[in-house]
Amino acid sequence: MRSHAKQTISAQIPVELAMAIEKLAQELDRSKSWIIKEALTFMLAERERRHNDILTGLADVDAGRVVSHSEIVDFAARLKKE
Repeated sequence: MRSHAKQTISAQIPVELAMAIEKLAQELDRSKSWIIKEALTFMLAERERRHNDILTGLADVDAGRVVSHSEIVDFAARLKKE
């Protein structure tokens, strides 16, 4: 995602969110565009990470790497005793 080409997009957001972006931009001495770009970049990376975690989990299930419900219940009961 390191393209030098840029594209302007627009979005209607609540006034409170716009004010929070403005405040954060001032606090960090950054532009509002930078704040928004950072937020979107983080959100997209987080969604990608969660998607990959789900795929990993599904692969574990397919490979039989699972823990039974009763094992989890027993583990939780042991934790309560400690």
